[in-house]
Amino acid sequence: MIGYAIGSQAALLAIALGILAVSFGGAWLCRRRAPAVTLGLAGGALVGLVGFVASSADGPRGVPQDVGVWASLGLAVFGLLGLVFLPSRPPSTALWRATIAVAIAAPFVGVASGFLMTSACPLYVTRGAGYCFYDVDLLGGWASAVAVMIGGDLLGIAFLLGISAWQARAVERTPAGQVTLATSSATAR
Repeated sequence: MIGYAIGSQAALLAIALGILAVSFGGAWLCRRRAPAVTLGLAGGALVGLVGFVASSADGPRGVPQDVGVWASLGLAVFGLLGLVFLPSRPPSTALWRATIAVAIAAPFVGVASGFLMTSACPLYVTRGAGYCFYDVDLLGGWASAVAVMIGGDLLGIAFLLGISAWQARAVERTPAGQVTLATSSATAR
């Protein structure tokens, strides 16, 4: 049992590090054209890490699902703050393409993450399971919830990308010298 717990902990750590790498990589790629997406991805990753620390203080049960909830909340809050306070920049075509690609990939990534979670933490194992403990529901429990949250987070990222593309398109269509809400006051001077 101890070998199982160590193996599942390592697999969950690998999944978490992969998600963090993709989040910070996406944030880096979007930093100039869609700063709201950058803020949302970085905020989701950092709030997820805070959620891990806070949730694991009570023990390992339910930590993966709690981290998913915290990360989703961070993505939504920081992404919406970014949409309000950080204007997007043209060209908008790359942002539209990214929006479509992320929206199409979301269900497939959600299903794949569900398979990864259940392979890292097989069902019906409760004794010595550590973070993989399924509590009462042994038919997918938190692994299904985390997979759905990952798919939903990707749809949220697609939403942020789409709004950023719309903002960039508005800046592209604004005649030179005309001030709009999408441009900063420094540009107007």
